[in-house]
Parts: sequence; C-alpha cells; structure tokens
Amino acid sequence: MKIKSILKELVVMAFVIFAFACSSDNENDDGGTGTGGSGGGSAIVTAITVESNVTSAFAGIPVTFGVVNNLGADVTAGSVFTVNGVVVENPYVFPASGSYTVTATNGDFTDTITIEIGDAPTAITLTVDNNLFWYDKEDATFTVIDDLGNNITEYVVYSTEAGTVTNPTNFTSAGDYNAVATFVMPNSTLTSNSVNIVAVESTHTTKVLVEDYTGTWCGYCPRLATALENTVTQNSNVIPVAIHDDNEMLFPYANQMESTFGVNGFPTGKVNRTITWNESSSQPIGYLSTRQNMGLAINSSIAGNTITAEVKVHYDLKVNSENKIVVYLLENGLVYDQVNYYNGDPSSPWYQAGNPIVGFVHDHTARSVFTNIFGDVIPVASTDTNSTFTGNYTLTVPASVQNTDNLELVAFVVGLNNKVLNVQKADLGENKDFD
Repeated sequence: MKIKSILKELVVMAFVIFAFACSSDNENDDGGTGTGGSGGGSAIVTAITVESNVTSAFAGIPVTFGVVNNLGADVTAGSVFTVNGVVVENPYVFPASGSYTVTATNGDFTDTITIEIGDAPTAITLTVDNNLFWYDKEDATFTVIDDLGNNITEYVVYSTEAGTVTNPTNFTSAGDYNAVATFVMPNSTLTSNSVNIVAVESTHTTKVLVEDYTGTWCGYCPRLATALENTVTQNSNVIPVAIHDDNEMLFPYANQMESTFGVNGFPTGKVNRTITWNESSSQPIGYLSTRQNMGLAINSSIAGNTITAEVKVHYDLKVNSENKIVVYLLENGLVYDQVNYYNGDPSSPWYQAGNPIVGFVHDHTARSVFTNIFGDVIPVASTDTNSTFTGNYTLTVPASVQNTDNLELVAFVVGLNNKVLNVQKADLGENKDFD
C-alpha cells in the first residue's frame, strides 16, 4: 500500500512539472518576458561602451567619462572606472603626460579606451573683452590661453581684489580692479598676468536740447512754443532754444541750420538737433533716461561789454568718436507781436488772444554763439575716462541784446552726425556746476 501511494505522488509531481514547463514555453512563444531564446523575448544587455569628452588632453584638465549600454541607456552613474588598473573618480585629472588605459565596469560588462595626455602648460595668459564699462550695466568676459595654444578658459579660477569672481563678471560698486586667473594642476599651479578693469559710475544727469525754429510772422508757431513751455515745466532737464528766422530777432545762423538739419516748415522742433519733435512732452522727456558719458558745467561773467565764459566737460567714461562743443548766448523777455492763427480756435490756449498777439513775450531766444554753430572739436585726450575738457570763451555783447540781465548760456556736446549728447544751461553770471 505504501509503494502504490508513493508511485501515485510521483506521477502527480511529474505531471505538474510537465505542465509548468509547457506553460513557460507557451509564454516565451507568445513574446513574454523571458530573457533569452529564439522565441522573440525582450532585448537584453550584452555590452557597454565607455566614452570620454576628449580623446587627447594634457595634465591638469579634468576628463569626464560616460558609459552607455548596447540598448542606448546611459549607465555612467552605476559604472566603476579605472585608469591603468587603479580606480578613479569621474571626472578625472591625469597627473602627467603619457598614454592611459581607461576601463569602465558595469555589472558583468567592461569596455576600454586609450587616452593620450600631452605635456602640461607652463604659463597662461589672461585677456578680457571689455576692461572699461559702467559697473551697474555691463560686464567683462575673460579668456585664458596657455603657452601650448589651448583655450583653458573654463578650467581656471578668476579673482580680483573683491575676491573670486565669475566669468563673465560684473561688480557691485565702481572701482579699479585687477583680475588674475589661476590654473590648478596636479603638480603645479599657474597664475596669469594681471588685467586691469575699470568699473565706472555715472555721475552726470542727462539733459535734452529742443531747438524751436520759429518766427513772429508764423501764425502756427505759438502752438509749438506753448508745447515746449509746458514740457519744460514738466521737466527742467529739457533745455529750450528758440531759433528765430524773422526780422525782429533773427539768429544770424538760422538759414545755415535750417539747411543742415532739414527744417522745411515753421514751426519745427528739433530734439538734440537730429530728431523732429512731435510736440508731445513724452518724446524729449523719454530721452532723459539715456545715460551719457559726460556732463557739463558753466561759469560766466560780464565786464562792460564783454562776456567771459568757462565751460567744462567731464567724462565719466571715454568716448570712441569725435566730440564737439557748442555754446549759445540766449536772451529772455523779448516783447514782439506774434501772428496767431489760433485766435478763432476754442481748443487753443491762444483762442481770442488776438491776431497778432500784441506784446507776446519771447524767451530763450538765440542771440549769438561763442563757438562754431556746429561745434568746436574737443581734443581726443580730453574725452578719456575721468578727463575734463575746459573751454574758455569771450564774446562781445551783440547789438541786438536788449537787457544783459536777461541773458543765459546753453552749452552742449555734439557727437556723430551732429547729435547732441548732453547739455547744460545757466544764467549769465551763474556758476553752474556739474550735476
């Protein structure tokens, strides 16, 4: 009875094993999750490939290794690297020149590459693309080349008196900085030449010139004169000058300026001499936010019939093009009748003011000029960073001037294409400092 029972159990076990085997074969035949065989199972890992970011380098440069398997998966993180049989970190800095065997191991798989390491440099040179700039608006970008001709910009550390700096670098305050680069290698450290960087602070207010081309005969001219007066009231950094082309207050250079600056009708306003004014206050005021490299100061006096003026131009930051200076003499409070085409326009401030407007007061009227009307050249040496140009001028009071107590001076710097860069205004006898 016991023998029959044992035989019966063996038969049952054999049947279970056979059924399980058949079931496994069927799963593989159906494309299941088996790891091998010719039945079409999932792909398996059979190899790895080691790579590096370079095939040749020199001592001191970090070399980064990577590993992918035959399925294209990145398995670098789980791999072990050896160099000439010694386990190393990744990335790895080779200590000296020579030929090195790099082996990567991941699980049961390995792969090997050879990397040639050349001689290490013995000197490095630091250069900078911009060593003079506004500290709060610009930056400097460094480049480092070793004596073997290799660009090692990304491998060095940069520093100034302010400490370690980034590349590109900027500064939190103005100053004169000396930058150096340091390259640390396994057996030595190289320090570059020093490069001077001047980070400049802007110290001058930007002002804008508006020249009003006008005439007492011009019935539309009160419109622009009013718009300019309102703009100056909104912001005193808008500096007005009235260029009259009439019999009463003719500016001697009016026709020459009209031809040069394209004035074809009256009234015409010119912002900084080159931009036609649309008579909105926002246009000239908008230019006040443009930082300029220089500012002006005016100091003047009158003795008898002679006006003496000292005009200074200080440069925070050098300019790379020719600059000129123009100095006007203006008169306020001139009273002449003004033709008025707005006498019947209820929307105009000059409605029912008469045509002509009797006793119209004309201010900021250009009377003469201390310089060439298009500017006297400022010497290049005086336009360098932190340089000051000083111009001394004299002028005989023009016969057209009615009251010397009402005179004022306007001085401005002109750049390329006659464009005004910055301007200053002062009453005659006033010492107007830089601002």
